[in-house]
Amino acid sequence: MNLRTAIVAALLAIPASVLAVTPAPGPAAPPGPAGQTTPVKPLVLVPTSDQIQASKLASEFLERFHYHPVAFDAAFSASVLDLLVKTLDPSRSYFTTGDLAQWAPLRSTLATDLRQGNVAPAMAPVNRYLQRAAEDIRYEQTLLADGFDFSAKESVDIDRKAAPWPTSDDELHDLWRKNAKDDWLRLKLAGETDKAIRTTLSRRYASTLRRLQETTPSDAFEILMTACANSTDPHTDYFVPQTASEFASEMSLSLEGIGAYLREHEDAIEVTELVPGSPATKSGQIHVGDRIVGVGQGKAGAFTDVIGWRSEDVVTLIRGKAGSTVRLELAPAGTVGDTNLKHVSIVRRKVSMEDQAASSTVVHSVDKGVSRTVGIITVPSFYEDFDAYRAGDPKYRSLTRDVAGMLVDFKAKHVDSVLLDLRDDGGGSLDEAAGLSGLFMGEGPVVQVRNAHGDVEVQDAPEEPAVWTGPMGVLVNHGSASASEIFAAAIQDRGRGLIIGERTFGKGTVQNLQDLSKYSADPKQGLGELKMTIAEFFRINGTSTQLAGVTPDVAFPDQGNEALFGESSYDNALPNSRIAAVPFDRSEALATRIADFRKDHEDRIAHSERWALMLDELKSFQKSIAIKSESLNFAERKASRDADIAAANSLRDRRRAIDKKEGVTNDTDDADAVKGDDGLVATERKLPAHSPSDKVNPATDAQVQEAAQIVGDEAPASPSMPVAQG
Repeated sequence: MNLRTAIVAALLAIPASVLAVTPAPGPAAPPGPAGQTTPVKPLVLVPTSDQIQASKLASEFLERFHYHPVAFDAAFSASVLDLLVKTLDPSRSYFTTGDLAQWAPLRSTLATDLRQGNVAPAMAPVNRYLQRAAEDIRYEQTLLADGFDFSAKESVDIDRKAAPWPTSDDELHDLWRKNAKDDWLRLKLAGETDKAIRTTLSRRYASTLRRLQETTPSDAFEILMTACANSTDPHTDYFVPQTASEFASEMSLSLEGIGAYLREHEDAIEVTELVPGSPATKSGQIHVGDRIVGVGQGKAGAFTDVIGWRSEDVVTLIRGKAGSTVRLELAPAGTVGDTNLKHVSIVRRKVSMEDQAASSTVVHSVDKGVSRTVGIITVPSFYEDFDAYRAGDPKYRSLTRDVAGMLVDFKAKHVDSVLLDLRDDGGGSLDEAAGLSGLFMGEGPVVQVRNAHGDVEVQDAPEEPAVWTGPMGVLVNHGSASASEIFAAAIQDRGRGLIIGERTFGKGTVQNLQDLSKYSADPKQGLGELKMTIAEFFRINGTSTQLAGVTPDVAFPDQGNEALFGESSYDNALPNSRIAAVPFDRSEALATRIADFRKDHEDRIAHSERWALMLDELKSFQKSIAIKSESLNFAERKASRDADIAAANSLRDRRRAIDKKEGVTNDTDDADAVKGDDGLVATERKLPAHSPSDKVNPATDAQVQEAAQIVGDEAPASPSMPVAQG
């Protein structure tokens, strides 16, 4: 993916970070001669009354109730402007030194303006971005007729976040030219003809330009207020109403709709997946690859033409109150144009997003002639159906409830040890972290929470007996954050189980959601929600996971990406601190055996082909993320590409040989050899006939295999371990 594509993907394709603004009236400016563009008329945002009110309320909350409250003064204004500019133009490919000089006055007034609801001045960088992004696309369109000379020795920068800002339009055009040249070269290396490349890029650039022209003031306001919120700390965010609804659905693993995943593809909205058991699946009339061309409300409502719409806007039309009817106008998969359209009527209901919930499996580990059975529970998030819980539904869905059922099943299967896989689990509900801890430790303290006033509250596990009292461990990596870290830290502090893997993310702060509309004179106003840091959590031993994370008892190789990912990668991360410990019971039985666990681990991996393969794959990954530029010379780029493909196929052949030797099947492996970059962006690729499962296969995952061996090593320890006071 080149820089321009990466920027568009980040700012336009993801609902939570869509940049949007209403274009000024009038036709789009046509492209000029090759290599030139007609200046685009500046775009003007007219703030709505809701946005003005939301700006005032959000600013007041941040100033008065944030865990580290900030003064909306000149210093904070400068921070907000810097982050806004960085968010809009992370590759420094649209703004110039002249733009930054023009916005210099905002460095002392921007925060005050937002607090007063004066949104318009702060939109200057947003409007300029949209103007320049449109100019970029039009400029790249003019270059397609003549193509490019790939014999020249030049390169395109992949990482420009620290590059000097361009000083002129000529410098901007040179950056844009190289991006277009890279687009062409990627397709050329994939074997496409010049004619096919022109067709693909013409369609891509036209689609991108259309997306820019379809942006809305609501999306632009979200970008602006998120920059303001993020300037207090990295985990404080602002959500417009639509994004707030998406966030709530992710947390509860449910939504009221039809149970279909959608994507944009060639100006159409295409069905990419159907949720098992959902209304869409049960209808038998909707299939992967079908294109949605119209949406109607109720049993007889008129159809709204959605050709060319954004996927998130079509989703908004399809979702609705459970029990209500939505009608879809579909062009069946494989058909061309709008012939043979069919109408499907579906009753909405609450759809459970099962693929995001916890899952379990049982594996067998053998070491030194001893066989043990290990139950593995994969936990993608600490979810809870808030709405169902608040409504008093006794069957509400939650992580703790799901895992409790899995542990009962493990007991029935006489499992020896349990491994919880929390890799890349970004957290979720604090109550679920406490509840999950209780399943393994019983009642007792789990975490301490200190609020903005300095008051400390201890969060305890429920006063119920532990469901699983046998050996257990937790597999984590640098993507394990927040509630994942609370759970892992409690398990480690109590000596209840082994923590295995990488050092965790280091997010030690607590956020809550404030519906700003509740504080408006008119509660029906759509003012969005503020996810704000209100507290910090501390381990029961008094230390904090903030920045420090949780250090594993048995360490796995570091991915080497902490500088790019993790709490320490944020410039304004809150500092680490400490408070007093609370009394808690701690078992020392595991602590006395950790050296043995580590030695056994080292002995095993020294002779493990799959572990050696994982290390080589890790080296390949680290090499790829270290690349800062790519050659635009055909011969040089082809040689580099061929070497990368050969290296990838070598790793693939090794993986297949190991799979065959061990008699396992890797469902995520394709039948064909690696062919390299196809030059396309995600929305241009055809849907595969079969989508491989993204579920972890323990038999082919070296880290899961080894973690299972480690927790299996715990099994000889007696469940009734000596207890010491901590």
